[in-house]
Amino acid sequence: MNAHHATGKRCASCVLPGTYRNITFDRNGVCNYCRTYDRLRPKLTNFRRLRKLREDRFDAARGTHDYDCLVGMSGGKDSSWIALQLVQKHGLKCLGFTFDNTFLTEYARANIALVANRLGIDHFYHTVDPELHRQFYRQAVLSFGKPCPGCSYSSYALSYKLAFERGIPLVIHGRSRSQMFRELLPGSPDAFLPFVTLNLSPYDHAANLKATLNARNRLDTFIAMAIPDPPMRERFYHEFFPPTDALRTANLLPEFLGYFLYQPYDEHAMMNELVAELDWKKPQADGLLTHADCAVHDAAGYLHEKVFGHNILAFELSVMIREGNMTRQEAMARLEAENQLPAPSDALGAMCDHVGIDPQTLPAILEHIARKNRRRNRMLRIRNWFLRPRLDL
Repeated sequence: MNAHHATGKRCASCVLPGTYRNITFDRNGVCNYCRTYDRLRPKLTNFRRLRKLREDRFDAARGTHDYDCLVGMSGGKDSSWIALQLVQKHGLKCLGFTFDNTFLTEYARANIALVANRLGIDHFYHTVDPELHRQFYRQAVLSFGKPCPGCSYSSYALSYKLAFERGIPLVIHGRSRSQMFRELLPGSPDAFLPFVTLNLSPYDHAANLKATLNARNRLDTFIAMAIPDPPMRERFYHEFFPPTDALRTANLLPEFLGYFLYQPYDEHAMMNELVAELDWKKPQADGLLTHADCAVHDAAGYLHEKVFGHNILAFELSVMIREGNMTRQEAMARLEAENQLPAPSDALGAMCDHVGIDPQTLPAILEHIARKNRRRNRMLRIRNWFLRPRLDL
């Protein structure tokens, strides 16, 4: 092989470690994620072209239905700022939606109410069968070592289903560029990657259907791992996904659109604008890459490191380095500061209590998952080496 894998290494360009999924390094110590981004950089940073693609979509959607778009509102800075832009800058009629995952903080709820009221956005909370979702969170922890898939998979799938049922042409999500580009790699199983590819070209209904079904197939793999019980899996699909046959025959198919795909990302500027325009409340910890809207985010970060052997911020910091928003030295300093933080016992206790897991059993659970994850990583690297897939956006 021209590139090799080493668990003790860290990329010489970004800060991804050798334990990151499907990572390899060239002779100069640069990882395959950096090399892929460098090849795609011209397309990903041509913001004049990208903004035109976004405006074309907004122009096509504006005024054609009861609502122009469904926008997720978590109470955090990203979704709050996007809501502000959609209403004040783009003049879209938005329906605001919050998935009540039981982990929303009071800070988040207060910001959701503030943004909806100040912008005049119709907004609703969506709740699901609490026992079903508790079981899904539990299975996510038992399968992946953290509850995050219980939010990301279900909330994004649900937002798409709600838009589909209500005849809303756009679903605007708040994944940052760092989150969208975290798995930007040939052969990546990332369920959101088909939508990144779709969003980067002029809208086409057939391409939208293909991307939607592709994302659904990718999600099926993760959901099968997270929910081994078939009856429960069927309940989950019924709750969170529109029927596949209905998607294939629909005249109107919502597009799952990443707002930040089309422009640079600047957290501090966003928060300052929110404060100035809406009297939005900054979180007490208002540094980069914080999540004051989630009560168990710190627990998820702790569990991630135990399972995957690296800090949960490594992928976002690495994309920020590639995009010129941070130096490698600054990113390493942030990781070092994160490593000094104590275990988030309160957040871990709240998570375990919610999903019904004895905290004393967590170390053994995490070690078992870590071993399975290492095996999957080896198989993924071998598969991609032989297949030599190419990523074209």
